[in-house]
Amino acid sequence: MDLRSLNRIVLISSSVLYSVNVILSLSLFTLLLIKPLPISNPDVKAILTAVPLISGVFNALILGMISMSLKYAEYYGISKSVLAIIIYSAYWLYFKPPFDILIFIISIMALCLIQIVDLYYYARIQKEMFG
Repeated sequence: MDLRSLNRIVLISSSVLYSVNVILSLSLFTLLLIKPLPISNPDVKAILTAVPLISGVFNALILGMISMSLKYAEYYGISKSVLAIIIYSAYWLYFKPPFDILIFIISIMALCLIQIVDLYYYARIQKEMFG
């Protein structure tokens, strides 16, 4: 398989992964509005509820950057995925969320791991194609 077709496959797979991640992040935001985390401080609760919404917006921005093949888009995506794994791990450890919220958190973390691998391959292909 030549580099162009491999690049296209990796680009399409990252587009699908980021689209699914946007949907899951916004779904988690909606679920956190319905079933909030057990926190008494309303300001902290509002910030922690907004994190999935911000994550969804960043996923959409990175999806656009990757679709336009902007320089260093894959590195922004990898760093965002690592940051999301750290944040959602903290949610899991410190707040002991209910099972339905935990399913979304684990799904998003798994998608982030897959995105890291996918974007690593994308970066290698870009480096081979353009030097």
